[in-house]
Amino acid sequence: PTDLDAASNTGLVVRRYGLATAACAATTVLTHLLVPYFDLANIVMVFLLSVVGVAVWQGRGPAVLAAFVNVAAFDFFFVAPRLSFAVSDVQYLLTFAVMLIVGLVTGQLTAGLRFQASVATHREVRSRALFEAARDLSNMLTNEQAIDVARTVIAREFRAQVAIYVLDMKDRLQPPATDEGGLDFGTAQWALDHNQAAGLGTDTLAGSAWLYLPLKATMRSRGVLAVQPREPRFLLVPEQRQQLETFAALTAMALERVHYIEVAQSATVQMESERLRNSLLAALSHDLRTPLAAL
Repeated sequence: PTDLDAASNTGLVVRRYGLATAACAATTVLTHLLVPYFDLANIVMVFLLSVVGVAVWQGRGPAVLAAFVNVAAFDFFFVAPRLSFAVSDVQYLLTFAVMLIVGLVTGQLTAGLRFQASVATHREVRSRALFEAARDLSNMLTNEQAIDVARTVIAREFRAQVAIYVLDMKDRLQPPATDEGGLDFGTAQWALDHNQAAGLGTDTLAGSAWLYLPLKATMRSRGVLAVQPREPRFLLVPEQRQQLETFAALTAMALERVHYIEVAQSATVQMESERLRNSLLAALSHDLRTPLAAL
């Protein structure tokens, strides 16, 4: 999968730069049609507009390429002597310099805005995923339901294998119900005992393929979240790591809420049993007192 992803990314980059070059060629053809009707100063504006369009469309790198290609095309096709990079009028050197600077600056600013918009979109997607996970986890009434929801959401968002260790009623760490390859119970126990992350990307057992995060709740840790991403470097991005820790916190709070629900149910059962026992003893005492009083 790593080789396929790398090949896909390389193909995408080549396609972006190829489209930028095609846009410059189309601009050159269009400006040839405008030469009889407009001065060269206006032709320069068309080339600058092309750089801005490439920046909005394909991003920063293709915009830089478009700026250099457009300057070269303007020099080669429109400045005398034509079909040559030689310049007969030195004043055009200033035109080239200004055209290149304006194209680069405009392309950088436009690509920066495009990048910021993309980041804002990704943050919105992450916020929506957190909201949906919190909503679903808040409705779970058993550990099994909370674990299933957490595993499904985290596996989808981080494209990873997920396993969750939980504590039993005696506060002993239990292995996950699903048997995932490569899990190490000792590492999970260490992460729980020390309340620290271990495994992939940490200072403890960094060579492990799994990342172990303690599920820190309000009162205490409720288990350990184990994650094995398809791309290990994916979790090394600070925003992605923070997102995963937030999912772990939501899971821990859900498990703690379920734990106290079970404790409350157990206490309610004990109170009801005690009440019934007292009622039964009172009835028996009354039934015994009445004949004795008559005697």
